[in-house]
Amino acid sequence: MNFKCPVCKKEWKNSLQVARHMFGTGDKPHKAWVDEQGKTRGFTFIDLMIEQATTPGNKSYVMLAEVIEKAQDKL
Repeated sequence: MNFKCPVCKKEWKNSLQVARHMFGTGDKPHKAWVDEQGKTRGFTFIDLMIEQATTPGNKSYVMLAEVIEKAQDKL
């Protein structure tokens, strides 16, 4: 199963790649989607970027990938 970006609908083989795409793109629509999802989860796009840059590992990517997986049924 391929995973789609919930914003631009591009497809990747796994949700972690979609999360990396969303961080790498970083345009207004992608940031807005992440911020909207974070309202109930307690994070913003900037929060995740700072955490990714300042802590070892891929915690922010993994967290966003899980949100992307849950959003697949709505696409």
